[in-house]
This record gives sequence, C-alpha cells and structure tokens, in this order.
Amino acid sequence: MFSLISLPLTLALLGSSGSLRAEEEVRFNRDIRPILSDTCFTCHGPSDKDREAGLRFDIEESAKSELDSGVRAIVPGNLDESELYQRITSTDEYMVMPPADSHKQLKPEQIELLKKWIEQGAKWEDHWSFITPQLPELPVNKTDSWTRNEIDHFILHRLEKEGLTPAGEADKETLIRRVTFDLTGLPPTPQEVDAFLADESPNAYEMLVDRLLNSPHYGEHMARYWLDAARYGDTHGLHLDNKRSMWPYRDWVIKSFNDNMPFDQFTIEQIGGDQLPNPTLSQKVATGFQRCNVTTSEGGSIDEEYIVRYAVDRVETMGTVFLGLTLGCAVCHEHKYDPVTQEEFYQLFAFYNSLTEKAMDGNALLPPPTIKVPSAQDEQQLADLTALIEKLKKDKESLYQDVAYTDPTPDAVAELPQSEEIVIVDDEPLADAVLLGNTGQTWNFVGAPDHPVFSGEKSLHRAGDGMVQQYYEQDKSPITLRAGDRFFVYVYLDPENPPEEVMLQVHTQENQWHHRAYWGANKVDFGKDGTTQRLKLGELPAKGEWVRLEVAAAKIGLKAGAVVDGLAMTQFGGSAYWDKLGILTYGDFQQEGYASQHVWEQIERTLDLSSSLPEDILAAIKVNPADRSPELATKVSHYYLENINPTTRVQFQSVKEQIAAKTKELTDYENNIPATLIMEDMAEPRQTHVLIRGEYDKHGEKVERAVPAALPPLPEGAPVNRLGLAKWLVDRSNPLTARVTVNRYWQKYFGTGLVKTTEDFGSQGEWPSHPELLDWLAVHFMESGWDVKAFQKLIVMSATYRQSSHVTSELHKRDPNNRLLARGPRFRLDAEMIRDNALKIGGLLNEEIGGPSVKPYQPDGLWKVVAYTSSNTANFTKDEGPALYRRSMYTFWKRTSPPPSMTTFDAPSRETCTVKRERTNTPLQALNLLNDTQFVEAARKFAERIMREGGSSTADRVAFGYRWATSRFADEREISILSELYDMNLEEFKNDPSSAEQLLTVGDSPRDEELDPAELAAWTMVANTLLNLDETIVKE
Repeated sequence: MFSLISLPLTLALLGSSGSLRAEEEVRFNRDIRPILSDTCFTCHGPSDKDREAGLRFDIEESAKSELDSGVRAIVPGNLDESELYQRITSTDEYMVMPPADSHKQLKPEQIELLKKWIEQGAKWEDHWSFITPQLPELPVNKTDSWTRNEIDHFILHRLEKEGLTPAGEADKETLIRRVTFDLTGLPPTPQEVDAFLADESPNAYEMLVDRLLNSPHYGEHMARYWLDAARYGDTHGLHLDNKRSMWPYRDWVIKSFNDNMPFDQFTIEQIGGDQLPNPTLSQKVATGFQRCNVTTSEGGSIDEEYIVRYAVDRVETMGTVFLGLTLGCAVCHEHKYDPVTQEEFYQLFAFYNSLTEKAMDGNALLPPPTIKVPSAQDEQQLADLTALIEKLKKDKESLYQDVAYTDPTPDAVAELPQSEEIVIVDDEPLADAVLLGNTGQTWNFVGAPDHPVFSGEKSLHRAGDGMVQQYYEQDKSPITLRAGDRFFVYVYLDPENPPEEVMLQVHTQENQWHHRAYWGANKVDFGKDGTTQRLKLGELPAKGEWVRLEVAAAKIGLKAGAVVDGLAMTQFGGSAYWDKLGILTYGDFQQEGYASQHVWEQIERTLDLSSSLPEDILAAIKVNPADRSPELATKVSHYYLENINPTTRVQFQSVKEQIAAKTKELTDYENNIPATLIMEDMAEPRQTHVLIRGEYDKHGEKVERAVPAALPPLPEGAPVNRLGLAKWLVDRSNPLTARVTVNRYWQKYFGTGLVKTTEDFGSQGEWPSHPELLDWLAVHFMESGWDVKAFQKLIVMSATYRQSSHVTSELHKRDPNNRLLARGPRFRLDAEMIRDNALKIGGLLNEEIGGPSVKPYQPDGLWKVVAYTSSNTANFTKDEGPALYRRSMYTFWKRTSPPPSMTTFDAPSRETCTVKRERTNTPLQALNLLNDTQFVEAARKFAERIMREGGSSTADRVAFGYRWATSRFADEREISILSELYDMNLEEFKNDPSSAEQLLTVGDSPRDEELDPAELAAWTMVANTLLNLDETIVKE
C-alpha cells in the first residue's frame, strides 16, 4: 500500500517506544494524509458516490465541522471529542473504524501518529503537490565544506538531522564510468579513462561532463527514457499488430535532447505542435507523441468505442507524464483519492476528442493523418528534380511557337464510332471465374414475378447489415480494356430497405482491387477516398426502379491495355437487386490521330470517350469554340497539338518523355521518403459527454474543454485546444509539471526519485524524501528556462552524485534503499544499456544515429506464436550486416512480443505509458548473458580484441580484458582466477576442437581466421565471464 511505502521515513522520527520524539512535529502531508488516504478516503474522500455520513477527510472544513450526528471527526487538541480518534481506538466491532470488512486496519504506530497530530493541534496542510512550488532558502548546516552545489546543502541537512555523514568521493575510475553511463548509456573506453586519470586539473571532471553532454549519444540515451513514457512502438499493438512508421518521431526526440530544446517547448510541440502558428515539419512530427497509443482494425470492433479508448489513453498518458496523477481513476467514477471528478476527466478528454484519426487503423503502415519527413538531402534532391522539370516544361512551351497548324477540315462533321455492350453477368454466373460473396453466400439469382428483373429472366439479390457484395475474380477469359471503355450495371434499390451506398469495384491482374466508384454515403472503407481507389460519382440512385450505373474505366485509373479479371457489386446494408453487368466499348477506336482539331473535339463532346483527359481540358472542350476566351482556346489548341495531332505531337515527343521520366523519378523519390503519424483536429470539435461508468455508448451530461478546478486555470489568452493545454502544463503556476519532471530525472541517476511513486504525486503517492530539495529543483528548472542539459549537469556535478557507493552494513541496514543519499548510486544497468555495453566492449557497436528500426537476433518463432497469419509481423527475419549491431534503442519494438532479451531485463512492452521500470534479479538474466547469440558473439569479438591488443601473456590479457569490461585495473586475485579459467577452457578446447569450432560460429560477424581456434574459444569463455560480472552490468 502506498501509505506503507512512506512508513520507514515516518518511523525514523519514532523512538523505540513507538512515540514521536517530543521535539518532532507531526506533519499532515508527510505523516497523516498517507494514512487517511489509504484507510479512509474510500468512504470519506473526494468521491460523492461512495461517501459515507457526509464526511470528507480530504477537506479540512468537512473533517473539523459538526456532522449531522452532532459529533466532529477532528477537534484540534481534544482526543475525547475527536470522533476519529474514538473510532480508531474503539474495541466495539460495530463502532471501530476502519470497519473490519474494509481490510484496511490501522497499525499501532499509525494510531499513535494520529493521536499526536490531534494533540498537537491537528494542523492541516493542502496536499503538497497541488501547492505551487516556491524557491526555498538553502538550509544552514553545521559544515558546508563537503557541498559542491545547492543540491548538496539539502542532502547534507537531512543527513545531519539523521546523525549521518556523506560518503567520500568515488575514485576517478568509478566516476568516469558512472557519469559516462548516465549521460550516454555507454561505457568509457580505457583510453578515455586514461585521459581522465591523467588530467589533474581542478576542472577535469567538469570538462568530462561537458564532453559527454555534447556527445550525440547523450540524446539517444535521454530519448530512451522518454520513449518508455511515450509508449513508443513500431507496431499498432493490437489484433494483427502490423508495422507502424513511428521512427521519425523517435529521431525527433533524439535530436531535441541533443539540441537541448527547452522542456517547455519540448512539451508544447508534442502536445500541440500542429496547432502552433504556421507549424514547421518538425513541430508536426513532434505530435507523434500522441499517436504512439495502441490501435486496432479488428473486424467487429465498434468505431466509437475505440475513439473513446484512444482519447482515454492520451489523457492518462498526459496525466502520468506531465502531472504525475492517476487520471484514469476518474474514467468511470469520481477519483477516490485525488480532487479530480469524473466530469473533469471528460473535460480533459474533450481536448483529445476531435482528431481526424479514424478508429480503425486499417492495419496500415501509415494510418492518417501522416506527413512526409524528408531529410536535408531529400529536400535538395526534390528541389533539383523540380527545377529540372520546370526547365523542361519551359522548353516544351517554346515549341508551341514553332509549330504551324491549320485545321484541314474546320467544317467537317465527325464520323462517330459505334458502341457495343459486352455483357459479363446476366442470368448466369461466369463459368471460368472464382465466384465469391463476403457473407459466405453463393450468388443469389432470383426471378420474376416475385422479384424485379431488368434483363433476361433473373437478377442478383443481396441483403444484409454492413458491407455485403457478390463478386468474381481470376476470370480465365479476362477482358483487355480499350480506349473509351465504360463499366455499367443496373441496380434496383428496395424502397422499403435501401442500402446506404452502392459500389462497383474492378479487379485487374496487376493492381488487384484498387479501382472503385461509388454512389451514396461513404461507408465502405476501401482505398483512399477521392482517388481512383474510391471515387464518388453521385448520390444514391432512385429507389424502386432500375437505374443504370456507369463509370468510364479511365475515370477510376484504368487505361487502355489494362486486363480486367474481376468485378464486384457491393452495397452497404439494405436490400438491392443487380442485373446486366458489363462493359460498353467502342472497339478499336483511338482518340489519338485526328488531323482535325474540329473533328476531335466533336467526338469528345458527343461521346466523352477520353475521360482520362485532364479535367480542365474536358471542361474546356465542352465550351462552344465561339464562346471560349483566348486563354481557353489556346489551352485546348496546345493540348491538341501536343497529344492528338499525328504530325505535331511527334515534335513534342522527346521533351514530353523527358518530363514524364523526371516526373516519375520525382514521384518515386517522394513515395520513398519516410513518413510518420501526426496529430490533426477536425474543423469543428466533436461534442463530448461524461460517459456513464466509462461506457462509450452511455452518454451523460455535455462537457466542454477545461482543466481540473484543483489546479490553476488555463493561462490567460491561451487557446482552448491542445496547444492551450500544453501551455497550461508548463505554465509557471502549474504546481506539478516541473516537480514531476525533475523527479524523473533524479530517478534516472539515483534509481529512485525524491518521490518514490514517480507515476503518482496524488494522495496515494509517497511523501518526498527531501521536499524542500524537490521544490528548489523544480523552481530552478523553470527559472533556468527549462534547460535540460543544465539540469543534468547540476545533478552530476553535485557532491551527492559523486559519492562512493560503498556502504557499511550498519548504513545498509538503516537505509537499504539509499533514500537518505549518504552514499552514491549503485544499481543494475537497464536492458538496452547491458546489450549496448557488450557490443561496445566487443567492438561490434554500430554508432549510427537515427533511422528506421532494426531486427537483431532473437529466438525463432516468438512472433509467429502471437500473430495472425495475415499480419506483416507474423514472421521475424533478422537483419544482416551493421544493422545487427545498432544501439538497442533502435530495435524493432513489436508490442505483442517485445524483444525477449530486453524484457528479461525488465523493459516494458510499451503498450501503455511507463515512467518507472521495475528492476528484478533473476536466474534467467544470467542465462541470457551466458547464452544469447548477441552476447556470445560479443564475447567472441571481445576475445579477438583481447588476443590482438592485450599483450602476449595470459595475465596481461586478463588484465586488459578486465579493464575493458569494468573500467578499472584487476587485482592479483582476480587475474589469478580468470587465468585459471582460461587454462581450464584451453585444455578442454584442445581436446575437443569441434566444441571450439561450434562456439566460434555463433553470430554473423566474421571470425579472425588468423587466431588459433582453441585459444580464441578459451578467451571467448573468459570474455563471456567478464561480460557477466556484476561489476560489468551494474553502475557503481
């Protein structure tokens, strides 16, 4: 229970008898609120619904006022009249509080605290984290000779009160290793250690820190923590769990940290970057923070339910990351512990309830809204190609001046080509095609007089909910389209139950089902609306009569020569009859070749054959020549000369081919530019309601966008949208964001935050171990302009951080978790750091910054067992070459099956926001380090380095390897043990060469064939042991 987490700090104030020392004042926020929150708030807290007896212990007025029963729960200084005390000490099972069935009984020391608090006057305090932090004065200590900056004054003050003294400074080898890991996530090289040891200048350590802060690896390391909070992943996270292009957002985060973007700007761009005035590409990419949530496209899913889920996730993530509040507790009811009502939750929800994002992600790589993210090189290439195309177009324009043309037959009457209908389906299904229906029904032919029929004796009938269709594909007698061909079908809509939409779809041997025309509502979610993949041609046809639907093949992107082997008659809901499906053709008519512009225009106006013409040309042709403006006449004439006339078009052919080739090159280049998901709001906000019990379809009262009343209002003049919300988060009056952020940074360096409950600064969260220091850091951070690098430097430059981590048994017993900070930090490296450390030591690490995710080694079959066969992440294929050895933060993150070597070391799945990783110690971790392909390969490459660079003697090589692995010199005992290990393995591998060969084949990197196999195998075992050392995988 959260209240018990703070209990050790409370007990530090208690004497052996269990009572407070006389000089110690009981603090409400530190000592009392956690008890009340954990044991009383369920029935006497913020929630109106669950409140008993009208009593609230989260508000002073209620707790100390007379209740309807005539008693007062708390009477300052009077235990006899304080009903709270009487109830918690009662022996009557019907009177005692908390009641037995609540399973929240108080401990004797908690009762003692409540007693002392009431006796001391029951002084109340508002919840500490909701009070705007002020810059406290530095405490006065007995001696400040140990301190290096302001942090140390607060730490030392607490240590002196506890009767403790800080540890001495860690040795230089430990310091460089610690700070290099903490600022870059990578170990220092022996050369870097030597340079630091040799630098005896007073600012040597500061110069080291500055160098590390300016390393590009700093941004990578800082970004890794943020990506946990952002729930970054490379897949959708639900159902098919297909690939999703989010890595440009990851690159944005890395660059932001390396560029030292102020944290307030960092926040604003991720929450509301798209709503800034004239947002840049970078600011739009930043909003990917809010597109990292899991999404789905599972059949049967209800759109509104998932729109609600996505918005709830975004509010919960925002609440955790920036406010340190468990806002999700107010989705279904009033928050039981914190002053956040259900109405207020949905007011925050309203900020995220008007996105253009669709509920179903289509299992697509880039579910909209998205944006292209060209690099500087891409932008230059695009500019060069665009300029070249413009030059070619000008060259083409100049040709018009050189072409002489007079219409040879300006008064001729055009001979129109004859049309023919090719009927594909009438009374019988196709014999040589695969016949299909999405509901499993066979083609349902019905006849007159019971059913309407247009042609012949039968028609096709379909009825149902949602999308239903009858279609065929893989026709063994496909149709090759000719210029001017048009698809047609007759449809009869049931007047009692008409569909909402009807659609005609075309299947080609090349592009499959990528060509569609529809009439009516836009319900069938195939292809991209407004393109040839899903083109609206009109409203729903008249009901109760046969209507011919017709679409030019060219209109839906099908040119002459396309091979059609399938057609689909599709409807959304309702009942409809379909009849006489076919193609209207004009035979071998060719639109090109007319020597007379006048004749060509007559044919186009009369038959509208070449609907593949540009829309503006089609419109211009339909204007009577006598009524055309000079500009319009020139446009039509130029098009005719360039594309139709058999003589003049030859003169344009070369430049047109060049333009077409370069345009295709430009298009292909643009299509290959990476893109990513971004935020975008609807033009008009969606109405938001409180959702009763959190159910998507149970609407309560309407709400508007607002922030919780317990916190300051939106800044004056701020827009009431996500941008305004972002500005509110980083407004100087907001009491939470700066505290929450600096606490997370503190956790990064010391393993535990000043507030242990990093994710919860509410009533159920822990009281800060050093509250004045937390406030000082928060205010300093804001006053520095939210300077992230300066804040990291402040921490690592402190004497507190630079302490030795060695601990006496007495201190360890008194402060096992190092909350008092009488010693330096010591804890196991995170999952990614452990792997990167091994790659770096082994000389394998690819230090390239940014780019798409990669797939290093992992056991076979893991993706397959959790995947649908149709998922594009069902089968794992590892990368080859340098991609195998990139930093772990670039590993492809499939959320339903995260990288196993990472999860073994407590990496989260990133399905939800994580601001604090668990840190476990299991046998499986040791087995992973000993046997995982990546670590065995790293050990082999490390062994090659030892043999090539470590000298000739066994002792020298052991010492060399030990220093690479731990950044320090080995002692004689360590060298002796590892030398014995080498000798033992060497003998075994000499006696069993096949085992050596088997070991040396692990991993894709080439083996140094010049090295003796038995020796290399033996050194690989030594290197493997070194990579397993506690000292190697622990930050000292």
